[in-house]
Amino acid sequence: MELKPKKPDNPEKDRKNDFERIHGDHLRSLLESGESLLGVAAVNWQRSMFKQTVSALGVTEHRLIIQPLDRKSRAATEAPTFIRKEEIARGSYGGGGGMGSSPTSLIMDSVSIEVKLKTSGGEKFKILLMTGEGVFGGLAGGPSQRNGAEALIGFLEGAGQSI
Repeated sequence: MELKPKKPDNPEKDRKNDFERIHGDHLRSLLESGESLLGVAAVNWQRSMFKQTVSALGVTEHRLIIQPLDRKSRAATEAPTFIRKEEIARGSYGGGGGMGSSPTSLIMDSVSIEVKLKTSGGEKFKILLMTGEGVFGGLAGGPSQRNGAEALIGFLEGAGQSI
């Protein structure tokens, strides 16, 4: 007996967690002229030891857009934060699970990314996001999340020696 994937009756049902579909239009409204949105991803923005905010991350050629979300996953009334590539003084990125110190962290290292940035103005940013791959891929945003994670890595690698 061969198992075949079931085709959904409603294609939109497959895309209900798609951050590009949900937040792409809002993030595009924040773009400067001539700028294009390369990727959109759901991120956890850790602002301090005790404060974290789920946000929509927009990646362009020259900057990151972090739009905080409210409890219903809508754009919060708080203004978005913009991080220009040339403002990044230092940064790093890698697996988001704690470098393999336990079996759980090994899994998280393979399906998540932790990004730490420091700007020339002294601001520090720490964001965590799922890659949209692996066992949790469909639950973590799927293809749209994967595209956003790839755009973020491309942005960071293009930031030069600071990352």
